[in-house]
Amino acid sequence: MFQKRTKLKIKGSVCGMIAGTLLVVLTGIFLPGILIERQERKEVGGVQAVPAQYIASDSLLAKEASESLKLSDRIRLITGQWESETQEAYAYEMTLEDYEAAALARDSMEVIYQNGQYPSNLASSYANWYTWEAFPVKAVDTTFHTYSAYYWKLIFTKYDGTEAHTVFLLEDGTVLLAEAEGENIRESLKNTEGNHLSGETDAQEQEKTVDEELTEQLSYTGLNVDGMWVKSDKIQEEKDAAYRYFELYDKTKFIYGISTISDSQTKHNMVK
Repeated sequence: MFQKRTKLKIKGSVCGMIAGTLLVVLTGIFLPGILIERQERKEVGGVQAVPAQYIASDSLLAKEASESLKLSDRIRLITGQWESETQEAYAYEMTLEDYEAAALARDSMEVIYQNGQYPSNLASSYANWYTWEAFPVKAVDTTFHTYSAYYWKLIFTKYDGTEAHTVFLLEDGTVLLAEAEGENIRESLKNTEGNHLSGETDAQEQEKTVDEELTEQLSYTGLNVDGMWVKSDKIQEEKDAAYRYFELYDKTKFIYGISTISDSQTKHNMVK
């Protein structure tokens, strides 16, 4: 009887060992496949955020190629003198953060204000506080789809809502255009150093309105400049190109801006 029980125990142990071994073997065979299938389902069904430092290869190539563009080339691309289209840029395409662009715009605009070329100082103080918004933009060439000119559109609004300023800024600090809008802009403009608007008659003002070519070049801004009067329009020859610096105004708006001289403008100036 004792021997019979011992044999049964041995048989049970052997069966248990065999079952355990089979379980381990089967687990080793099927478990990896199950885990892989679950992971694949998870990856296919889920959407993961792209790391901030990632830049798609086409965007990276375009940015590297664009860094070789001269100032005049970037302006021609943005103003449409070269065939281009305006697009919203991604934050990772820009060199500056939005707050850095806002600070740079304030610094650049203060220089323009101190030179008597703009009616308002955007440097914030207790009595002169502005909120701001920043939007990254790029002008992409539609001929080769290789070059892009990157810039910021910034909107500064005075704390009391009486003034709004729209600034188009390159990342090197060049102000392409700045528009001041408000009921008191005209009065501020008269008080700006070096300004002589108060001595002009309406008839004299209306003789000097924005020409069609400049209007077309400013279409990238989305601002309406039709019928605005010209306070100043000067051509400055520099090493790489001829630049056009202009100041425009009407009863509630003032615009400071820079552009390049097109071939037709150059010929017109030579004839004159």
